[in-house]
Amino acid sequence: MVDSFHKVRARTPNKMKIMNDLQHQEECSACPSRSANFFCNLPEDALSAFNSIKIMHSYPRGTTLFAEGQPANGVYILCAGRVKLSTYSEGGKAIIIRITQAGEILGLSASISGVVHEATAQVVEACQVNFVRRDEFLTFLSENSDAALNALLELSRNYHQAHRQICSLGLSDSAGDKLAKLFLDWYDRSDDEGAGVRIPMLFTHEEIAEMIGSSRETVTRLLKYFTDRKLISVNRTGLHIPDRRKLEAAIGQRHRPRVT
Repeated sequence: MVDSFHKVRARTPNKMKIMNDLQHQEECSACPSRSANFFCNLPEDALSAFNSIKIMHSYPRGTTLFAEGQPANGVYILCAGRVKLSTYSEGGKAIIIRITQAGEILGLSASISGVVHEATAQVVEACQVNFVRRDEFLTFLSENSDAALNALLELSRNYHQAHRQICSLGLSDSAGDKLAKLFLDWYDRSDDEGAGVRIPMLFTHEEIAEMIGSSRETVTRLLKYFTDRKLISVNRTGLHIPDRRKLEAAIGQRHRPRVT
């Protein structure tokens, strides 16, 4: 099977064009991405205080925001784009912990606890980030109860995401089951409605392998296996999952090739 993910990456515009295409948003109060689940959806007085301490940056794909083991100097509120959080073994093997979306806070746990970052944050899609220094952020939380509650809710969401990932990686019998569960998670997060869900191809086979603790070769074989059985289809526009129930039913099937 051709590595369609790499082909999509090859068609990606240059970094300068991507950065120019970002719709920079200076004021949180006017941000179109504000939602009840977003940290930036605070009362106006707290939002005004937050605007006074944030520093807005834009980063191209491939930029490292912080690295595993570095001291936490502050938090990064992701306003647009995507960032992957990865951790590495001593031998250099990587596992992608999760792909963060707009509205999430990066470095929150380390900044509150005053410890080093437990993961490396790397931009996978050109992004806009609001950075707040650790000392100013802690003061902000102590003076704004709504912000402190939102930070607590964010930590709780991160915990539940980590729990689901541990269960998927630790309790699944095969790499095929892990990949199916990853696709089901993407399906459930999608905004598509109707018959099937189409997901843009943002990741290489290697990156998907790092999400499920497997190898690139295994992911390539499994994608072909899933495609042949019409559980998914892959083309230039993305990954299409026509029937969630059919993909879910494939989990645990013993006839799946034993690959790791």
